[in-house]
Amino acid sequence: MNGIRLLTRADDAGMNTTANQAIRAAARQGIVRNVSVLACGPAVKDAVEVLGDLAGTVDFGFHVCLTAEWENLRWGPVSEKASVASILRADGTLPFTCEELAGLSPDPDNMMAEIGAQYEYLCSLGVTPSYLDEHMGVGAAVGLTDRLEQFAREKGLVYNRGLIASGAVKPVPGWNGPAEHPGTELADALAEAGPGTYLVVGHPAFKTPEMERTHLPGRPTGEAMIARNRERRMFADIEIVDYCDNVDVELLRYSSFA
Repeated sequence: MNGIRLLTRADDAGMNTTANQAIRAAARQGIVRNVSVLACGPAVKDAVEVLGDLAGTVDFGFHVCLTAEWENLRWGPVSEKASVASILRADGTLPFTCEELAGLSPDPDNMMAEIGAQYEYLCSLGVTPSYLDEHMGVGAAVGLTDRLEQFAREKGLVYNRGLIASGAVKPVPGWNGPAEHPGTELADALAEAGPGTYLVVGHPAFKTPEMERTHLPGRPTGEAMIARNRERRMFADIEIVDYCDNVDVELLRYSSFA
């Protein structure tokens, strides 16, 4: 073995059907071993159907979500809207960004109530999370890190932010994400990094009409599709799969840190 241990995570399962299918491919054909699920995502039930049989091969995570970043793919809370009004836009959807959420001066108890509702809903769908992480790093933006750490501890979940803070995992040195040759680029970055325990996070997608339409405010259609297709490929291209196999990279699940 070359001493590289790699914690590979695919985020945003439940966002749309394209993401669900791409995450499945990245796990079945590639090196993804952890899948973070959006309980409030419009396609979360499809995610459970598409990804459910991966249990035992991957760990599922509770992807705490208090934002909805897309211009044309909006979602709201799992809770009754009136009960968490301080965290919502006027149209009843979650804010686009963490900064917008913070600007609402949200009630911390409203935020934790919604987080609790998301967790319970995810479990009710048959998902058994092993870890907790945050969509868009929302915990730090709104001062919830301590409460999220406590929540994770109470639920028996590995707390992603805590792993990073402790130094148990770290980013791949020099890795800034995929470009034209995703699998080769990640393999080269790992070879350059040498022994260590690293975290690589992506948001897999395919090039589909559904994903082409999905865009951030002020950004062109197709931009996110191209970027997220590359993130799928960094996990599933034959170059990264062969590299991990040939040099015995140890692919980790969050449960190994429990």
